[in-house]
Amino acid sequence: MERLTFKAFRAPDEPGLCDEFLREHRKVLEDFGIENVTTNTASWTTDPNTYVIVAISDRSGMVGGIRVEVDNGTRELPICEALAKLDPKIRSTLERLSGAGNAEVCGLWNANRYSSKGLPTLLAFAAVSLANQIGLRSMVCLVAHYTLRHAMKAGFTVLEELGNGGTFTYPIPSIRAIAMIIPDVISLSSSNAPYRHQLLSLRIRPEQSHTELLNGEQTILDYRLQLSGKLIDLGAYRTIMDCRSEYAETA
Repeated sequence: MERLTFKAFRAPDEPGLCDEFLREHRKVLEDFGIENVTTNTASWTTDPNTYVIVAISDRSGMVGGIRVEVDNGTRELPICEALAKLDPKIRSTLERLSGAGNAEVCGLWNANRYSSKGLPTLLAFAAVSLANQIGLRSMVCLVAHYTLRHAMKAGFTVLEELGNGGTFTYPIPSIRAIAMIIPDVISLSSSNAPYRHQLLSLRIRPEQSHTELLNGEQTILDYRLQLSGKLIDLGAYRTIMDCRSEYAETA
């Protein structure tokens, strides 16, 4: 049975994995005909406020990845670099969010050799689950139209005050990009119940393994999401218990 490991780390702590992430991500972008994207640089690899999750198959190697870049005022978030010329309001939106703790989920990629297994959703869930470890209140993202469903499952909603109802033509004419937000990543109230349960499970137990059916094949999912030196906020556990009580009362 295949084992798929999701490993989380602070970017500067794993330079080798960051380099591989960057190479593989660029390959995927090139396959889509996307080159010279302004935000696809190596600057994040040495940023201590960037957290990375990679998906590593024991059969196929690194097959996917995603980043969480915390807004601490020292480096512009990729979403700001991408959209500032298209809609300057992105700056004021991010400034409003930064005081309470905000980060961008970005850099999502899935190797073509590992398609049709639902990996983008698994990576998005893993990224959102890190929020309590790094002290976030909100998360934003900029997604292509073909990955919108993965972001919505993780609780992201459209930032309709930006662009054309949240939509931009970026980075090439054939792609619609959508600006999105989880306004309250603590309660995850914007996520539907079954997905919310999965997110809270990863938040409570960032080190866990279980078996899932991925494209018809049983696969061991091995989550290694505990960040070095970070404590787990058990407030998420209380949220789960509150949800169970609520559902029991309405059943």
